[in-house]
Amino acid sequence: MNLEFRNLTYTIKSRLGRVPPKVVIKGVHGKFSSGHLIAIMGPSGAGKSSLLNVISGYTSAGVTGELLVNGELRDEQIFQKSSCYITQEDLLQPFLTVREAMDVAASLKVPKGQKAPSEEILQELGLLEHQHTKTDLLSGGEKKRLSIALELVNNPPIFFLDEPTSGLDNVTTTQCVKLLKQLARQGRTVVCTIHQPPASLMELFDQVYVVADGCCIYQGDTSAMVPYLRSVGLSCPRHYNPADFIIELTEKPDNITLLSEQIRNGRDVKSSKMKSNENVSEPSNHMDLKVCYQADGVQETEIMLTNEGCTYRVPQYNNTNASSSSLSSQVSQVNSSLAWMKVQKSTESCSYAISAFEQFSVLLKRMIKQISRNRLGLWIQFIHHTICGLLIGICFFNMANDGTQMFNHLKLCVGLIIFFAYTQIMVPVLVYPQEVKLVKKEHFNCWYSLTPYYAALTVSKLPLQITLNVLFCTIVYFMAGVPFDVLRFVVFCVIGNVVSFVSEGLGLAIGSIFNVTNGCAIGPAAIAPFLGLGIYGFDFAHEISLLMNILMKTSFIRCGIVAMVLTIFGFNRKPLRCDEMYCHFAKPEVLLKYLDIETSSVWLEIVTMLGIMIVFRSISYFGLRWRFAT
Repeated sequence: MNLEFRNLTYTIKSRLGRVPPKVVIKGVHGKFSSGHLIAIMGPSGAGKSSLLNVISGYTSAGVTGELLVNGELRDEQIFQKSSCYITQEDLLQPFLTVREAMDVAASLKVPKGQKAPSEEILQELGLLEHQHTKTDLLSGGEKKRLSIALELVNNPPIFFLDEPTSGLDNVTTTQCVKLLKQLARQGRTVVCTIHQPPASLMELFDQVYVVADGCCIYQGDTSAMVPYLRSVGLSCPRHYNPADFIIELTEKPDNITLLSEQIRNGRDVKSSKMKSNENVSEPSNHMDLKVCYQADGVQETEIMLTNEGCTYRVPQYNNTNASSSSLSSQVSQVNSSLAWMKVQKSTESCSYAISAFEQFSVLLKRMIKQISRNRLGLWIQFIHHTICGLLIGICFFNMANDGTQMFNHLKLCVGLIIFFAYTQIMVPVLVYPQEVKLVKKEHFNCWYSLTPYYAALTVSKLPLQITLNVLFCTIVYFMAGVPFDVLRFVVFCVIGNVVSFVSEGLGLAIGSIFNVTNGCAIGPAAIAPFLGLGIYGFDFAHEISLLMNILMKTSFIRCGIVAMVLTIFGFNRKPLRCDEMYCHFAKPEVLLKYLDIETSSVWLEIVTMLGIMIVFRSISYFGLRWRFAT
């Protein structure tokens, strides 16, 4: 597949509208040929990663221009399924072994009934001996190779990699680039960004695309760069790394203007006569995972004739004017839909290899396995719930049946709800933003749709969360001296779980939109209004206005406290023990009347909290869609 872009511009607009828009990519042109390993180079801040994100489709907002495949405007839906994007950061699912990660990728990316050559891929990438090693224990180079291996399971013809050599030593860097060159030699188009490679590494790249200040200052064969610079009066000194030299030239704005005008901002492609076109299609010495296309409507016998030796086949791009052809002819034409106007990309543009229910099943199994293997996390949560339960139980030991301890009764209910609220909101605020990056990459590479993922995320957390909440509630319930009644105990546990679900939904909403730094500030600030409304007016409940009562209903903490009070002192509870001459609140009905909740229903409070939970989780879902669309 030959990639091309014309007059490509990328503008970043401030979300607050106060900062003027910044043009990062300034009307560049370019052509990337199949079978080539292409490096996008440039100084820091030149727009390398931005250009890669734009041509890969990873970034769509603020983009104008034309993106083409084999001379035709490309269809983003088809293109997204036929390409993969590997981020600079090695984002891998934790607590899975290498083989398990490959199996999950194969289950999600390969249609049912077909078998992906996972073992062959691991063997060729040197990971077979590490197949039982957990992903977080791999070295930097092994993580990079695993990231490539995960995308190879469905054999995409286009690879985009952002700084694949970042953080690697010289030997591992060379091995990584040689691996990418092997993939390119099989007919794939491999495009990656690289900052300033040494001369020995730069020779491995077939084509170089140099950007500076958002403009293209060179495009063409690697060996043709030095003669081109000499032709414009910028001779590279002998024994000087050409990559270092052209980067140093960009320190002067006049050089950027000169080179950009000479290359016509990427319209011209410089070639070297010393390079033979036949070298592009030469087979690799080791890798034998060939790119083979299956045209729609072509008989299986024809496929076998045109794609002999295929490891397995992937669908060919539709083009009514094209006939089926072999890999060497590079016929994989594309109809597309990106024009000069602003690009609008749907987060659900992919057609997935398996159904939504099958995606949900695979993801749920993966998440449950990851949760069960996070032994440290499980122990921390278990100890946290146990110790907090014991401490609260000690503080309010046997007070729930004492008619002289009315204010302590309220403190108990408030303390329980605050525990559930703060415990569940901070975990997703701190942890989820990192997972969002990984989910965005997998979703963009058409592993799965957002809806099955979010459903699996919600369901996978329920068993552990409910178990720990019930453990905490059991400890507090009996230590506080609440009279045992099956219905009362069940509702007591239900309220604790519902409050934790609501709070977790608020945490997920914050974590799906903001990063960890901003989330740590927004999380406590977001829950503060709910807490303020939750504890407001208990000592003058009858004087609270109707409008304020309605406003308090929007606080899930208030609903939880009221529901907890109704549970502990409702359900026809008998009078409390009174060891003094007179206990005003010995009868539960008096306490409920004093708090002006004698006519309230615990079930209505639970339903209200469930409604708030749906709102928060909907915000989280659409927050993810917004993050993935930008």
